[in-house]
Amino acid sequence: MRPKLPFLDLLKQRTVLFDGAMGTSLIIRGLAAGESVESWNISRGEEISRIHRAYVQAGADVIQTNTLGGTRMKLIACGLEEQLVEVNAQAVRLARAACHAEGYVAGDIGPTGKFLPPVGNCTPGEMDKTFREQAEVLAGEGVDLFIVETMYDLQEILAAVRAVRSFSDLPIVATVTFERKPRGFFTIMGNSVADCARELAEAGADVLGSNCGMGSGEAVDLAPLWRMATGLPVLIQPNRGQPEMKDGRLTYQQKPEAFAEDIVSIVKAGIDAVGGCCGTTPEFIKLIHTRLMEEGFMHEER
Repeated sequence: MRPKLPFLDLLKQRTVLFDGAMGTSLIIRGLAAGESVESWNISRGEEISRIHRAYVQAGADVIQTNTLGGTRMKLIACGLEEQLVEVNAQAVRLARAACHAEGYVAGDIGPTGKFLPPVGNCTPGEMDKTFREQAEVLAGEGVDLFIVETMYDLQEILAAVRAVRSFSDLPIVATVTFERKPRGFFTIMGNSVADCARELAEAGADVLGSNCGMGSGEAVDLAPLWRMATGLPVLIQPNRGQPEMKDGRLTYQQKPEAFAEDIVSIVKAGIDAVGGCCGTTPEFIKLIHTRLMEEGFMHEER
């Protein structure tokens, strides 16, 4: 078996497949409403491992750690702030153990739930501290790259990217959540794809893109905007359509086949990496892998 390529080199060779939703899989396994997803890293690590392994077996190249809410600011809300190191370190260990030799572990960093002025009162220094604290734990456990994801505020994702880049030269993937407006796609703060592409590249991100917030059909329309806005690699991870409330729970109706076909269209638009977000499961990733292999965008390496 040949040595594992650096992540950014792999992106130059073929389409890279990320995993799908973690929260959706945990809900299937009994995650209670209001229960911390990150707490399962400690209390039910075997379930996290099973989910990671299922995505690896489905064909995912990149596994994202179960740390979307792993900053101190987020963990305070569920009483886990004193276990920050354990929560994040264990998440990396679980992901690494599930990966094959050529797989990649992405240290996952998500929004804090706070806002910088003038919208909120969180200071830049506080934002930098909370992102750097989490990222240093993830890096210390040996992640291959970082993914800063599900960010709806450009200023916050810039703070996260800068905090990571201030101490690490590992690749940084930065994905923003957009909404479709009458004038096009914008963040909730009104930033366009071009705005985000320019500023994130300047901040030190290596891969740009979008996740969450929209279904795969809308992502097909968003993809060309990213390709026009940047020469950097682009990752897109859409939701499984729009959720519906059924029997008190959110459900998704889109079938894996339709989702996979949209992903193929996204790749044909020049997008370098794809995966799934809310509602997607290993079944979706497996079918995407099959379709990308059939279309020649991926090839077997192991």
